[in-house]
Amino acid sequence: MKAYPASLILTAVFVLLACAGARAEDEGSDTYTLDGRNLTCKDYLGRQVRTYTVAGLGDAGWSEIFFRVPVIKRDPDVLRTLPGKMQVFFFLHECGHHKLGHLLSGSGDAEPEADCWAIKTGRDSGFYGREDVLVFGRFFAASNGSRVGHLPGPERHAFLLNCFDEK
Repeated sequence: MKAYPASLILTAVFVLLACAGARAEDEGSDTYTLDGRNLTCKDYLGRQVRTYTVAGLGDAGWSEIFFRVPVIKRDPDVLRTLPGKMQVFFFLHECGHHKLGHLLSGSGDAEPEADCWAIKTGRDSGFYGREDVLVFGRFFAASNGSRVGHLPGPERHAFLLNCFDEK
């Protein structure tokens, strides 16, 4: 029997654990359909970002680089509680982290930057209007923000509206 180095075994275990929450039929997609729109994301180098459905994230989405592959994970249980246009916003927010290079730069303003990029990209693409963004407020209202830099709900909502109104 061939002996494998411990580092190879640990890497294989890590990959299996990291992918354990992904649904079998969702092996990573280049296109994600939300609110009747096919969305794609490319990072700051022009690489395609893969999208995975992962139950149990506890958040609408998460961005990461996994074995040099830019990835967006999305939690279907969280997303199904949100209106379609807000789901689009959260996809664009995670895409913004890749587009703006946050996963490599470690920017202290990464969350507000991704929020503003997402809200302007959605506006400019016709995915949502100001009235839609006003509706987002009730979903942000109870949020206390996060330790990774998301603003508390009412502040985040006001920030999004301000970004929406900027040209």
